[in-house]
Amino acid sequence: MLVRSGECERCGKCCETVNLTVVRDVALQQHGNLEELKLYLSYRGIQVAGEDVENNFLFYSISIPCRQLNEDKSCRVHETPDKPLLCLRYPKEKADVADIEECSYSFKPAGLAYLPQGVPDPSAR
Repeated sequence: MLVRSGECERCGKCCETVNLTVVRDVALQQHGNLEELKLYLSYRGIQVAGEDVENNFLFYSISIPCRQLNEDKSCRVHETPDKPLLCLRYPKEKADVADIEECSYSFKPAGLAYLPQGVPDPSAR
């Protein structure tokens, strides 16, 4: 398991798309196969951003920026109770930031996340 570290530097990149997780088998049953699904969704501005066959998920991405995103990429509700839970938890895994170079979060193995600075990593032997 990986543990997130770092602080949000408010680049706004994670707020420029809506990302959805759907049940892979259901979507493929409706469309026949992955290529037909991708074609259908592309006409509507939706991209299949990835899949997790083992857990039966497909991941969709839609280029719709959040309405709380200011022109300077700051969030109007960042430090307020109105900030959605999903935004507070983002990113929950490394895959969420894999394509966002600007993202300042990093991920470390859970057992090593709490080593004080200067303490050698026991797994590096």
